[in-house]
Amino acid sequence: MNASVFVLSVAVSTAAGCSAAPPSPRSAPEPVGTRAEAKASASGETKPPPPSPYDFAPLRDRVLAEVLDDEPSVARQLGLHEYDGRVAPLSPAAIEAEVSRLREASAELAKVPIEGAGLSEDDVLDLADLAHWVDTRLFWLVERDAPHRLPQAYEDAFDVSIYIDRDYAPLEERARRLLAHEEAALAEAVHVRENLRPPLSKPVAEVGARNFAGFATYLRGDVEKTIAPALGGANRDRFEKVNASLAREAQALSEWLKREAVRGDQSHVLGRDRFARLLEVQEALTMPLDAFERMNEEDLAQNRRAYEALAATVTATPVREADLFTTARRMLDDARQFLVDHAIVTIPSADPVTVRETPPYERWNSASIEMSGPFETARSAYYQLTIPDRSWPAAERAAYLGSVGDLLGTTIHEVFPGHFVQLRWAERAPTRVEKAFGNYAFIEGWAHYSEQMMIDEGFGQTDPANRLAMLHGALLRNCRFAASIAIHVRGETVDQAEKRFVDDCHQRRSTAHEQAVRATFDPGYFAYTLGKLQILKLRAEAKAALGDRFSLEKFHDALLSHGSPPLALIHDRVLRELGASPL
Repeated sequence: MNASVFVLSVAVSTAAGCSAAPPSPRSAPEPVGTRAEAKASASGETKPPPPSPYDFAPLRDRVLAEVLDDEPSVARQLGLHEYDGRVAPLSPAAIEAEVSRLREASAELAKVPIEGAGLSEDDVLDLADLAHWVDTRLFWLVERDAPHRLPQAYEDAFDVSIYIDRDYAPLEERARRLLAHEEAALAEAVHVRENLRPPLSKPVAEVGARNFAGFATYLRGDVEKTIAPALGGANRDRFEKVNASLAREAQALSEWLKREAVRGDQSHVLGRDRFARLLEVQEALTMPLDAFERMNEEDLAQNRRAYEALAATVTATPVREADLFTTARRMLDDARQFLVDHAIVTIPSADPVTVRETPPYERWNSASIEMSGPFETARSAYYQLTIPDRSWPAAERAAYLGSVGDLLGTTIHEVFPGHFVQLRWAERAPTRVEKAFGNYAFIEGWAHYSEQMMIDEGFGQTDPANRLAMLHGALLRNCRFAASIAIHVRGETVDQAEKRFVDDCHQRRSTAHEQAVRATFDPGYFAYTLGKLQILKLRAEAKAALGDRFSLEKFHDALLSHGSPPLALIHDRVLRELGASPL
């Protein structure tokens, strides 16, 4: 899945072994029938009235509106097209004003009474979701200092893909909105270099240079070809000038970042304290970092043993490039049918999923799902696969495409029952906040969990290479987890982290380098393994409590029915809905 939204927007949950929700910051009020009430009754005093229900809706609605106003790109991804044509203001004063609003919202949310306030379960979940959303955004803006340190913080201004990819309005109308977006982006682009403060992290600057060069190519290519014919007269002339200017800005920024990378440093390192803070705001985790690391190392060791034992006897079948899309379509249909035949999870939507080649601007990603948001009226879903560059040597192209088992795992992860199913379930959540909020570990953890769960349930069991590919994918995510800790807590270099991807997790050198670099700007990418382990732990608790009454389909449906929240926040609720008691 394209996870760019996660870097600055989402908050998440707790770890396996730490599944209870964090304690309330205030003491619970004394319940009805306490000693104080008995004393009042005996003395003839008037019984104190019960507390009035707290009206949470005005605060909830205001905070949600504020965070979406500050992040119009997130609102558009959710399908709220009243935010079309808008770009987040990037001046220092505008960023400072956003920080002030977030701090005020965080303080107000913390003061909301929970006990005795008449809040429903969904109100409590909305409150927690919003608090995580706000506090995670504050972490990136203030503690991580993204406006001054991360060029990736400015990519949304240059990203106009949604106007082209989603058919929510006639192309001419979307073209006009794209033009308004580009004009707004051009007005704000002047602040990017004004805000960034060299020296920047060397690997972060290198990735930023590559990404902004990609935006320049995309604007001059696909955007120009698609949008110019849809506009006429003065609007077309305006678009051609503005689009060319925005492409030049992206290219100039890319060239500047290349120069800055030469003198770049290691300032991407969070250090132990900020990494612990990231766990707290993104994952609601306060466990010791040693225990957090040990959770992954134990899983890595188990996956490595299983992989190496199987690899000694199994040979993977490579994907033929000519058959990539037909094979993917067959796998997609087979996976969907398996969910139905084996009662794995309720499929919440009959929407078709179209397999297509990845658009040029997203070809940094080998596969992804591009789908309409929860508030979208026009429905669409594209399972995107990338064809390797035809200038590469044949061996390198084959390695990029991977094995048939790799493609099976990717299809599970992105579509059935991964991101497509989970995000369509999120659309059915009962509140706007639950529909809108996206927790990193929940979303990516579910998709990664699905890879293992489907193989364990028998999907693709005729070829043991499918399990081999699943274990190889699990090791990749284990090494992401390990790299995040190694780089940000112990201060190891990208080269040291890359070596472990190769030696312990059996990844190709090119993949290892790319994945190690990702840790520098996406330190929370431990979320894949963390979320998977959390779901496995919750499932084990449900099985232990229910015994023969346990149903995998009912477990998955209960898990997915509350949007994409931190798992800690729905742990007890899921067990209650299944008729199990929290252990």
